[in-house]
Amino acid sequence: MATPKTRKPATRKPTASKSSALTKMTLLSAITSSAMLKPERLPIPELNGDVFVKRMTLGERDQYFEDMKEVTKAGGNGNAQAFIYAIATEDGEPMFTLADIEEVKSLPPVLTLSVINEFNIINRFINRDDGDEGADENEDGDLKNS
Repeated sequence: MATPKTRKPATRKPTASKSSALTKMTLLSAITSSAMLKPERLPIPELNGDVFVKRMTLGERDQYFEDMKEVTKAGGNGNAQAFIYAIATEDGEPMFTLADIEEVKSLPPVLTLSVINEFNIINRFINRDDGDEGADENEDGDLKNS
């Protein structure tokens, strides 16, 4: 009678990078000190200047979706509200509030739609188009910086 062969336990091969597993505290600390929540600079060539686009936390994202549901229930399309959520100061503070809605509605779409589009991309609501200039270059860096 043949004896069964003993199987050696599987060993894990080291990954290419030597990153350590994050604990809750190191994860929260790493996010705070990273660029993950810093606003994204967006050039607006028509204005010869830049604006900043907000990166959202998970809670802000949930609130955004709830607010947009209310806007569409009321028969609106939400562009003005989305722009108010999207545009920020360099420090990430809101540039406009809902009290500014009429003023925001008077802004040109070249600005508002550029900001909303970038907001949707950096907050992972949509993916960058394959035809976007620089999309391939930034794909890996986007996750590190978002």
